[in-house]
Amino acid sequence: MVGRVLKRILHRLIRGVVVHPIRFVILLVALMAGASLVALQAGLPGLSLSLPSPSFRVGGGSAPNATESYMKGTETFNAELVWNALSDEAQGRYRSRGGSMQALQSQMDQAKQAGAQLEQVTYIGGQAFSDGSSMHFYTVLTRGPQSRTDAEPIPYVFTLDKTGKIVRVQ
Repeated sequence: MVGRVLKRILHRLIRGVVVHPIRFVILLVALMAGASLVALQAGLPGLSLSLPSPSFRVGGGSAPNATESYMKGTETFNAELVWNALSDEAQGRYRSRGGSMQALQSQMDQAKQAGAQLEQVTYIGGQAFSDGSSMHFYTVLTRGPQSRTDAEPIPYVFTLDKTGKIVRVQ
């Protein structure tokens, strides 16, 4: 009885593959997926994959005061927090281009009126270097101005000097 059922199932399977070639492709993909799943669960050494580990800890450690102040200032449209997070060198570069803390506040006020906002600020991690400087990484989910309604993720990379102040923002 079982033999007849198996014979009938096999006959229908072969007939279906011959009459409808797409079924053969579907059957082949299903068999390959099943075989690879079994192989992965069996833990075959030839199939083990590993990702390189980064030299900084993701989400680990605490963010530096300067970067947190910068992000808080950006989030609350407070130019003083942003300005004070910058190193003297960075402030000097900004001034050489005609900028000031008041000009920065004016730009932030315009962005706020246009509807720009930071929805989520996430500190990813950082890397300290032998000369005392460091780099720190954030992702920021932004929304607006009003013409842009979808939230957009933006990466931020901060370079800090030995004193812990921001030298560069990318």
